Amino acid sequence: MVNENALSVMEQDGFVADLKKPAQTTYCSMSADTPETKALLFKVMNNPEKRISDMINKTINVQNLFCEVVECTNEQTGEVIRCPRIVLIDEKGIGYQAVSLGVFSAIKKLMNVYGTPPWTPSLKLEVKQINKKERKML
Repeated sequence: MVNENALSVMEQDGFVADLKKPAQTTYCSMSADTPETKALLFKVMNNPEKRISDMINKTINVQNLFCEVVECTNEQTGEVIRCPRIVLIDEKGIGYQAVSLGVFSAIKKLMNVYGTPPWTPSLKLEVKQINKKERKML
């Protein structure tokens, strides 16, 4: 049973419209043209296996990339800001995620130098953490 009032509110807020059109704030380099690759892409988009922050001083063999804009709330001020959520996808299909301007900036620079993914052979990327005062950046 459909709640007409809830549907009306969802339409006013743009939720229904968002479902009807392709997302404009995502980027994906992976071709999902088989049932297997579609399932893999859905998995890494929604539930990547690892965090990039768990890979500090380790190497990820990056082949593909998924990026979307998410809203983050500053716990101290309550301000909502838009941030890039990056999922690096290795040659085995394992996803590594971070919500990070530092990772986003590094990926932009990589794409300027190496071109857009998919990268074949995979790019061997070593994850580093940079500390600036109280802030930590990947």
